[in-house]
Amino acid sequence: MDIRETHKRSWDILSDPTAISRIAGSFLYSEELTVKGRQSENKAIIIETFGDSGQISVRFQQRSRISSDEKIILQRTLKNHLELNCRTIRRLNDFEFLMQAESVCIAKTNRKEERLRIKNDSVFATNIVYHPERFELNRHISPNVIRDILETFKDELKHPKFGEINVGLFQSGQESKFEIVRKTKKIFYIQNTNNPGSYTEVLPQFVNYITYFGKNILSAIRRYKNESIISELILPLLYDKNDKDSFPKAYLWIRSAQEPILAEDLSELYALSEKIITTIQNSDSIKSTDRFDVIDISESGVKIRIRQKDILYNVYRNESLKFDLVFKGRPPIHMNAKICWRSIDRNGKLFLGLKFISDQDQLTSLRKLEYNLQSLRNRINSEKSNAAVVKIYRTSVPRRKKT
Repeated sequence: MDIRETHKRSWDILSDPTAISRIAGSFLYSEELTVKGRQSENKAIIIETFGDSGQISVRFQQRSRISSDEKIILQRTLKNHLELNCRTIRRLNDFEFLMQAESVCIAKTNRKEERLRIKNDSVFATNIVYHPERFELNRHISPNVIRDILETFKDELKHPKFGEINVGLFQSGQESKFEIVRKTKKIFYIQNTNNPGSYTEVLPQFVNYITYFGKNILSAIRRYKNESIISELILPLLYDKNDKDSFPKAYLWIRSAQEPILAEDLSELYALSEKIITTIQNSDSIKSTDRFDVIDISESGVKIRIRQKDILYNVYRNESLKFDLVFKGRPPIHMNAKICWRSIDRNGKLFLGLKFISDQDQLTSLRKLEYNLQSLRNRINSEKSNAAVVKIYRTSVPRRKKT
């Protein structure tokens, strides 16, 4: 038996096929199971187990696009929460699959807070703030963005060794070295303008001077000497490193007349560039005012469903997400949460599992959330009690015989 911990929750893990088969046959057979991280409405039932092999036949309520060797997790909360980790062997028909149950995870402790399943839009999310996957600088707002950067980082941009660090946008009509940096996404770096060896850099992240500017290094050395420049660096900013069609939008530019920019100085400049990138991207945030379905919610987290494609491709696991929670008839509660998991169903709808961030800035919002959840629980329990009374009353009243 193995033990794992996720989000401060401990699990026992069983991987023996015999033990898995017994648990599946004794506790999960013919029980309604949910599929973790996929479409929550599509339930599943184990309709057959095959001895001690760990193989099971599973029927889904809806047609499912599950491929061979795809892994899914079937879960159910009994006395403890159980998760059955399965690998698909083959499709039997549109609704049934043969699967190999590879392990069972049993929660040592159950959740502290009860999850409430939300119906009739009694709770919904709105005002989700996200950032576009590909940052685009609009020509009309770019100067304002750069001015904000210069003001925010004015102390860090005045370097004690190199003097002024410039932040700029790639534009037409600039010197050819800027266009080369933009197209190649490489760093233009001349560590020592008086040393011919600094012009023959061969590391892949740097522009090779001879390749793009020719072998006349002496001309470059004389030009730098006339300008009293000891070292030069152009560091590209704002591009997707995994997208070959993405080009940088901005740069850091240093022309040091005091000291050379050494290799050990680059890590400091990389860190500064990352902070600047984050600041610029935050200035490009978008707020979606649509309503988003809340599937279930507790004091510690919420599961929401999103249909908008703009958001679908711009939120990722482990990122934080700001949004408003609205309990019907109550003012919105501003929340900040971490994305623990995300999945897209076959209809293109995005499901997000969010864990509320517990920090000093969010204490007031968390207290409001607790109050509203307790009120909602009381209302749900009251409705259940009233429904039970009506049912008992109806069954206790004798029916009149027809005459």
